[in-house]
Amino acid sequence: MAELPASLITYFANRQAARADRVRAFLDSLTDRERALVEQAAVMGYVRGSMAPRGEEIPLNKEILAEVVDACFVYPDLYPVFNADLAPHPATSTWTFEANYAPGKWHGIGGTYPEDVYDKAHDKAVEYFKSRIASDPKSRIRMVCADTVYTVVAEHDPAESS
Repeated sequence: MAELPASLITYFANRQAARADRVRAFLDSLTDRERALVEQAAVMGYVRGSMAPRGEEIPLNKEILAEVVDACFVYPDLYPVFNADLAPHPATSTWTFEANYAPGKWHGIGGTYPEDVYDKAHDKAVEYFKSRIASDPKSRIRMVCADTVYTVVAEHDPAESS
């Protein structure tokens, strides 16, 4: 088999880098919640697609969407954004923290950092989150932003760190 010319190899590498840059720019433009929804739906869509029987007719988009969202509801610990608390929250964001004591069971820990009370509440919340991890690196904790929806923003899982 003949080797590809260097110019063609360079072209393919440049196109691959351009596609990666476009994906990164798109994902960076999303809010934390939008990014989490896209990520969780994409992962579950991939899982459901890999489970699909070969040769079976592909359903309509509406049916695929309903199946993927329903599958995300089945695993609230793996797809927390789909299982978000959609109850009304304060008009400004409040940063809180939760610890995981049992599968799918999260409990509030530590302080809260409401943006209408603290200057740079997010920065203070990140400092607290890092200090909690440093003081107890074996605990699974997450940083949560409560605004119009309940969104997990950061999570520390020691099982995934090793």
